[in-house]
Amino acid sequence: MNNQGKYIGLNQRIPFEVLDAAINLYIDSSVIDKGYVLQRMQDFTTGYNRANKAAKYVVQILRRQATLLGQLKKAGKNTPYNALTVDDRKALCLCLISLTYPITYDLLVALSQGLKVQPQINKKFISEKVMSIYGSNRTVDVAIDALLPMIIELNTIKRDKVSIYSLSAKLISRSKFVSELIIYTDIKLSNSKSILTDDLNFKPWFSFFDLSPINNDNYLWLITKKDSAVGKGYLTI
Repeated sequence: MNNQGKYIGLNQRIPFEVLDAAINLYIDSSVIDKGYVLQRMQDFTTGYNRANKAAKYVVQILRRQATLLGQLKKAGKNTPYNALTVDDRKALCLCLISLTYPITYDLLVALSQGLKVQPQINKKFISEKVMSIYGSNRTVDVAIDALLPMIIELNTIKRDKVSIYSLSAKLISRSKFVSELIIYTDIKLSNSKSILTDDLNFKPWFSFFDLSPINNDNYLWLITKKDSAVGKGYLTI
C-alpha cells in the first residue's frame, strides 16, 4: 500500500549525546527542560535557529514518549539510567525516535531489506525505497539527510564512502526493558497485532539488534507472550 502523505515531521539531526542526556535528566527529575536541551544542542549544532529546532524535536520525543519513559523509570528503579550499556541506551533512543517519527522505522526496514540482498547499498536506493512510501518530494529528501547521520551514530549502519552504506555491528541489548521496547516498536510500527517468536531473527527491524543476552521467556513490561498452534508462540502489545 502506498502511504504518501504520511507524517514526516523530522528535518534536523538529533545527536545521540543530547537525547541521551535529556532522557537521563527526565528519568532523574521527571522534568523536560528545553533550556538544558538547547544548551547541550548548541555544542553539536551550529547556529541558534538550527539548535533550537533540533532541541524542539528532543522535547517532542520526551513528551510523546513520556509514558514509556515512566515505565523505564519503574523498570530500572534500583538502577540509574546511565548505568545501562551504551548499546542499550542507543537502542532505546532509536526506538523512541522511531515511535515519534515513524519515517525512521521505515528507513531502517528499507535499509535492512537492501542489505540482506547485497553487502552495500547507495543513497539512491535508500531514497527510492523511502519515497515509495512517503512520496517523492523535498521534505522526504531532507528527512533522509537528517536521519542517515543519526542512525550511523546509533550504530545501525556505517558509511563506507560517500553515499555508500553497509550494516554495522548489532546493538546488543542487556536490558530487559530495552529488549521488550525493541519488540514493541516493531509490532506497533509494522501495524501488526503480534509477532511470532520465531520471526524475531528474521524481520527486517531486528537486523540491527542482538537480543540473545536476554532471557525472553518471561516478559514483564511491554510485551505479552501467548501460545500458538505453531512455533514457540507469539508476542503482543
